Amino acid sequence: MVIAIIGILIALLLPAVQQAREAARRMSCSNQVKQVGLAIHNFHDTYNHFPYAMRDAIDADSTSTYESGWVSILPFLEQDAVAQRWDPEEKRNSTNDTDGDGWTNAMLQQEIIPTYLCPTMVMPNGELLENRAPSSYQFCSGTPDTSLFQYAKYYNVPEPAYDGAIIPIKLKDNESPNHRAPTKFRDITDGTSNTFMVGETDFMPQGVPSTSYGAVWAYGYLYGWGSAYYPLNKHNHTSSVNGGFRSQHPGGVMFGLVDGSVRFVAETIDNDIYQAISTRAGGEVAQLP
Repeated sequence: MVIAIIGILIALLLPAVQQAREAARRMSCSNQVKQVGLAIHNFHDTYNHFPYAMRDAIDADSTSTYESGWVSILPFLEQDAVAQRWDPEEKRNSTNDTDGDGWTNAMLQQEIIPTYLCPTMVMPNGELLENRAPSSYQFCSGTPDTSLFQYAKYYNVPEPAYDGAIIPIKLKDNESPNHRAPTKFRDITDGTSNTFMVGETDFMPQGVPSTSYGAVWAYGYLYGWGSAYYPLNKHNHTSSVNGGFRSQHPGGVMFGLVDGSVRFVAETIDNDIYQAISTRAGGEVAQLP
């Protein structure tokens, strides 16, 4: 009888314990998104523009290597262990140890950055390509499908200009609508408190752990930046979903806005509002509920 009562008590307490743990994890995630937002602000204060979501190449690249903007904000996140060793003069996957410190960019891109990992996110169920380190967060680049940045010609459609706060840029393609400079505060005409800057993603686009369609912090290509093209927090996709915002928090996704505030956005948000808050200068009259 006593054992049965203890079993009932444990069954009653377990959900409460799980809820308390998730509340703590969600608070930690919120704090990390806040740190990222402050790092982006400090980057803007230093360089007078926001970081790019990704860029196709640096001057030293003979071919595109797609460095992510998450690399550029590392010095503003007190991630000196990686930031001070990263060689900005070398391409993202360079194996050259030009300063002789025993580290190369190709090695550093495999390092876990704790600030870039939500404690609720289930890690990939296998090693990622090049053993790249995963991330839980991605920049918000607006509303177009992120895959069209690379594959618009493949799909025989025009390449869209990304309309979010933090945008991808191309340096090698003069005819691209994304051949331009990064954005600045002055470009956020919809209002900094009404525009997403960063949000969460995970490695479960089909509801189970995978190695597909999540974010990595060093490789920009189609990873580490996203858009509102897909419905928020959708986990039952049947095809590729690069750039979708989703999380393992029950009921929604954590976002950082351009003003530096952090909001937990419910997955039940009206899609028109979700799309409107994802653009920087759409002229929509929309606010988060």
